[in-house]
Amino acid sequence: MSHDIILHNYPNSPFSEKIRVAFGIKGLSWKSVIQPVIMPKPDLIPLTGGYRKIPVMQIGADVFCDSQIILRELERRFPTPSIAPSGAGLGYGLGFWADRQVFQAAVAIIFGEIGDRVPEDFKKDRAAMSGGGFSSDALKAAVPFMREAYRAHTSF
Repeated sequence: MSHDIILHNYPNSPFSEKIRVAFGIKGLSWKSVIQPVIMPKPDLIPLTGGYRKIPVMQIGADVFCDSQIILRELERRFPTPSIAPSGAGLGYGLGFWADRQVFQAAVAIIFGEIGDRVPEDFKKDRAAMSGGGFSSDALKAAVPFMREAYRAHTSF
């Protein structure tokens, strides 16, 4: 029975990159299964029971969804070297802040600036995933506020 680490990902995913960096820090060997950026994801959905986000890590029959959960599992299975700065709580708290607050502000700025050039199929896919819409005009209008939010999170 194989216990290879398999990462279901796509190259431009910042959340996948976070996991790839963790693999490197820990010196782990792993295999990559490249998934489509947008739906359908016929190889991923049956594995995850419907979860569509990237990355997903598979070790044997165990499947881990969400980069925070993946990092915790890597720390549990491969504790050294640690990727947590000084204990798991601080590291995971910082990760949550970066993944939610900083990332959301950055995405709003980026898509507010380039929203008119984003492919329609990508917009529809992300709107379906978030349960909302993808309005280039609304994102454009939000850019000044999101820049301030981003600065507030990163100017320390």
